Amino acid sequence: MGLRDRFRQLIRRRTPIPVEKDVYNLGIQERRFPQHYAGRYLYDTAKNSTVVRTCLVQLKNEVFRRGYEWKKAFDLKCNSCGYEHQKTVDECMNCGSQDLRKPSYKQKVYAENFFKNHVNESHQLFIDVLKELETDLNVMDDAFLILVKDYFLEEDGCIAMSKINEIYRGDPTTMFIEVDEDGDRGHSRYTCVTHRDFISEERYEKCGICGSNLHAIEFTNKTSQSEQHYITGEVVHFSKYGPTRLYGHPPVITLFNYIFTLQAMESYISTSYQKMRTPKGILAVQTNNMESLVKYWKGVKEKLEQDPHYIPIMGIEAEGGSRGSVEWIPFMNSLKEMDYTAVKEDLRTRISAFYGVSNIFMADNTASGGLNSEGMQILVTNRAVEMAQSVYNKYLFPFMMDQFGITDWRVQLLRSEEEDEMAVLRRREMEINLAVQMKNLGFEVDMNEDGDFSFKKFPADELTKVEVDSNSNKKDKQIPVDKYAGTNIDASQLGQLQEQALMSGQSKGQVAGEVSEKTDYISKPRMSSPPDKRFSGLPGKAGNKNVDKRTERRVG
Repeated sequence: MGLRDRFRQLIRRRTPIPVEKDVYNLGIQERRFPQHYAGRYLYDTAKNSTVVRTCLVQLKNEVFRRGYEWKKAFDLKCNSCGYEHQKTVDECMNCGSQDLRKPSYKQKVYAENFFKNHVNESHQLFIDVLKELETDLNVMDDAFLILVKDYFLEEDGCIAMSKINEIYRGDPTTMFIEVDEDGDRGHSRYTCVTHRDFISEERYEKCGICGSNLHAIEFTNKTSQSEQHYITGEVVHFSKYGPTRLYGHPPVITLFNYIFTLQAMESYISTSYQKMRTPKGILAVQTNNMESLVKYWKGVKEKLEQDPHYIPIMGIEAEGGSRGSVEWIPFMNSLKEMDYTAVKEDLRTRISAFYGVSNIFMADNTASGGLNSEGMQILVTNRAVEMAQSVYNKYLFPFMMDQFGITDWRVQLLRSEEEDEMAVLRRREMEINLAVQMKNLGFEVDMNEDGDFSFKKFPADELTKVEVDSNSNKKDKQIPVDKYAGTNIDASQLGQLQEQALMSGQSKGQVAGEVSEKTDYISKPRMSSPPDKRFSGLPGKAGNKNVDKRTERRVG
């Protein structure tokens, strides 16, 4: 019995998939998620809060400030095994095949033509749809992108090919994920591509209207008018702050107490400055003649209506030797006593800290200057922006490119902070210096259309190969020998050395060196050392003889 026969006799078992407790209750999907029963209220809360909306607008502007770009998914791709190389090679590193190809520019042209125009019938640009998705993520932590396709079916109803015509944003308050009891998508209900109203729970059942094959339902848009069913590849769902198998948790619910307190404080200030506000207090006057006080105060009010700058003067006479008194009874504390500014600042800081938006991005420059680390505030916000961009670059865009059939190119958002031009030039200078060093080491240096250098090492036989003329006699061909090789004489300075030799009485042979016939080496020139006459009459140890004799001029 062979190994293959033994595998055929094995019994297949599967690890159970963990069940989500919030998915089903007695076979009926529960609608206990806050996105569905309180979605509109959460959106209104975020829109009506000045702090929350400022954070959302600033974060959205930074994420999409510089737009997006198209980049090559690989430099070369093997047509035999499909391995993608990120650098220029001569043969596939996986299978050794030389059948390599570059990215197709037709795919890039098709993608650019689609995304540079309006992506739906509502005349929305692609960047506008992305901004809507960013708002959904910051409010609901759920975003749905719907791809409207045209399908081309075969005779049996199978999908032969499809083409994306429009892109829309799905409303998180009405979009539902179709899952079974285990929480898996696309295993509960099935529908026909042509007749979306036909629903079946049997996977291999045919459409009751046209007899076509059925496809799994992954998402459903439940509105008051009808239900719209979407099959695999038509909707992409992703979360930002709390991704799970089902839905995310809305950040507005987490920050609801802070948002509601800020709204109450702003409403309190607004009411206190309107006419129907509660009086700050009353002025209580103790007197025995109440009628006289009322009559006097009535006259003061009439004069104040005629002249608002009238200053009333009132004197109260006490009777029976008793002393009168005037007392002020306040009804409300001042804003300073309630510490209104500090409390509001603390609430705003907590909300903006959740979204990663620093005070400097909220036009708060009260603490700017000195050692208040504005650079650190910008760094914190840039990291929040980078995290938001990674959600699109890693989840949304790869799914879209797969549905568009674009395999050789990928789209990604540009970083919000532009690179320093001088830093770019310095990096380019370092790349050029590296290329020069690789050239000196014997590598072949080449530059592609993007300006990137590629290096190729010559084989050893190419370095040692010497081309010899076949017509000439090898014995008669002599290799020229430099007679100054091995000496410290430069041929360019030979004339100057000969001139110095004539002045000192030396011969040319002594200067240039003589080639010995008996030996195969070149003798080095000899230089005479005249006696030291500078210190005549003094002891020999008294003079400094640390002098190079070859540079001394001869004095007669």
